[in-house]
Amino acid sequence: MTRYRKTGRALTAGAALLGALALSGPAHAADVTSYVSSRGQVAARAVSYGANGAVRVCDVQADGYGVAVRYYRRFGDPQTLSDFKGNGTCSETTDIQSNPIAIFTACVVIDSVDYCNSQYADTGR
Repeated sequence: MTRYRKTGRALTAGAALLGALALSGPAHAADVTSYVSSRGQVAARAVSYGANGAVRVCDVQADGYGVAVRYYRRFGDPQTLSDFKGNGTCSETTDIQSNPIAIFTACVVIDSVDYCNSQYADTGR
């Protein structure tokens, strides 16, 4: 009889834990950042944020160059998002829950050529 009670309690506790996890919502991964420097200063910054790894690329230096982010979603071909609007502006990718961004890297665009950070940042998604 004692064994039955312990098993029943363990099953009840397990079901309660599973229910709490199911109701808690999706986990959010930490933000991940990729930088590109030009002449010792940060020229482009790309940040992955949110549960699905949406990416924002920002032009952080008034140098006349554009910025871009190259990224791979979990499924599909590589994609690029550019921002040529000037210092302090940002562009963002769409947030597709079923196909999150897996890796990305920031780029500076000079004379239509992308100069990118050689290391892709892993979003953990």
